[in-house]
Amino acid sequence: MDEREPTMVSPAALAETGVVEVEPTAWSETEEFEPEPFDDSRRRNWLISGVIFAATAAVAGLAAGGAYVFLHQDRTPPTPQLVTATVVESKTLPPPVAVPPPPPTMSRAPIELPVEYGHALVQTRSGKTACSVRADSVACYVQFVIPTPIRSGMPANIVGVRSNGLVEWAIGDPGQLHFGAMSYGTTYHALGWTITPTSDETTFTNDATGHGMTVSVENVRVF
Repeated sequence: MDEREPTMVSPAALAETGVVEVEPTAWSETEEFEPEPFDDSRRRNWLISGVIFAATAAVAGLAAGGAYVFLHQDRTPPTPQLVTATVVESKTLPPPVAVPPPPPTMSRAPIELPVEYGHALVQTRSGKTACSVRADSVACYVQFVIPTPIRSGMPANIVGVRSNGLVEWAIGDPGQLHFGAMSYGTTYHALGWTITPTSDETTFTNDATGHGMTVSVENVRVF
């Protein structure tokens, strides 16, 4: 069988026959050469490393993006707590008003008692103590409610004190003598004696010696 020369088929002819168009191939009499597949291990390793790196970077990017979104997501702010504040209204107090000290008590001068026949006659408002004041002594008629010394077999109803502080007891009757009533809390003066009556007792003090007595229906004190 005769060997034929290879021929070139044009693309137009292939189109007319309905054969899919292929790239024209040159035929030659030489032995067919089949190219060896490309095999570069270094390039393959580099490509594999690149793919792994790209995948790792993508995963890291996704993780970072998710964390960013999670941390920066719009969270509902907490409801503010109402704080009740107690406001204490400070008031400026007015300065204290200085109270002026009371005026010094003016001691009233003792009231001078009238003197007749060398003595002044006074009595308490109750009428239970009536006294005759002389320059050297004071004698009082007292309605005592306490035991008194016996004079002439009877309890004494008169007590007297001299300017030197000597006390005397006696019995007597004032008769028709008129005694002026003294007001309680008022100071009187007669013949060198200062007289201070109160609702409880009456005190007679000699101005020169300081001696005297305090007398009432319940007690007699000589000083």
